[in-house]
Amino acid sequence: MYVSVRERVKNRFIKYPNVWNAMQSFKTVMYGYNYLKYYKLPQYKDLSSIREINIEFCSACNLRCKFCSLDHLKPKQHLSPEVLEKILIEISSNRKFSALEVINLYNGGETLLHPKRLELFKLISKHKKLCLEQGLKFPKVLLLTNGMLLRKELAQSILELDVLDVVQFSLDGGTVKKFEDLRTNAKWEKFNKNVLQLIELKKSLKSKLQIKSITIVEEPNPLSTEWMEEEFKQLIEKMDSFELRRLHDWGGEVHLEPDTQPAKYQLGCNMATHQMVVLPHGPLTLRRTHLTTKGVVGNVNDNSLGDIYSSKERREYIDKLMWGKRNELELCKGCQSF
Repeated sequence: MYVSVRERVKNRFIKYPNVWNAMQSFKTVMYGYNYLKYYKLPQYKDLSSIREINIEFCSACNLRCKFCSLDHLKPKQHLSPEVLEKILIEISSNRKFSALEVINLYNGGETLLHPKRLELFKLISKHKKLCLEQGLKFPKVLLLTNGMLLRKELAQSILELDVLDVVQFSLDGGTVKKFEDLRTNAKWEKFNKNVLQLIELKKSLKSKLQIKSITIVEEPNPLSTEWMEEEFKQLIEKMDSFELRRLHDWGGEVHLEPDTQPAKYQLGCNMATHQMVVLPHGPLTLRRTHLTTKGVVGNVNDNSLGDIYSSKERREYIDKLMWGKRNELELCKGCQSF
């Protein structure tokens, strides 16, 4: 409910900057409400505020996007089937995660670079089917990809597993030239072919998969498709839905021009209360605004998701964000995005 309402509101109002900025003040109110409900009232101690879990399959990426803060010099990590299964078992059985709405299969790296990607997709499909057979709700599964590796054979294998509810493509720039300029190593012809093949496969297999895109639009271009190159616009309009957005600074990791001021709303961060991010080798961080390992509050190899959720390390972040002490937190100080 939280995620779907958030997306509908964002899609409706983000194109109106004055209205959207005014609405941001409501985030502080919601943070205070969730803080009281889930972290102070004893009757909610067996539940959690988490609505999304991001699971990173692979920390490496095949692109070098100009606006990305991913550190390509760090050793590359891959999620193991054992760690994934541990996560899936817990979110299916632990009441704390009964309100979980979405499993996001992304963080900083490209998910489809994982050498055992189909094995991992099959694990998710297995647990999804087990839940449905027992009459239990399973979270929506969303894959965000740069699309360069989603060739026809792989796309068909994924569709036949019926594991994904949404595939979302990063489709930036507004023109073919700007797409390749912003997304270094990406090739428009290959990307366009892969996306169109997936759309055709979806139709032929009668899949319920939703195909979406996110497009970074640089200033001074408006948040609309009217100015875009025709070939680019045609692809966007074939999506089930699309989102146009501005660049952000990845929690202070990327320098944007012109210089921006620190976040206006200093109390709270709803991403911290509603998200968990599991990195490939097990560390768990609070949110996805950083593509580094800042904000690690536990490791799923050593503790359960439920124990990490309730840990003093995570609670320190939640408390300090509530009381306007974000500059004392390594993850949050300097963040201009949220």
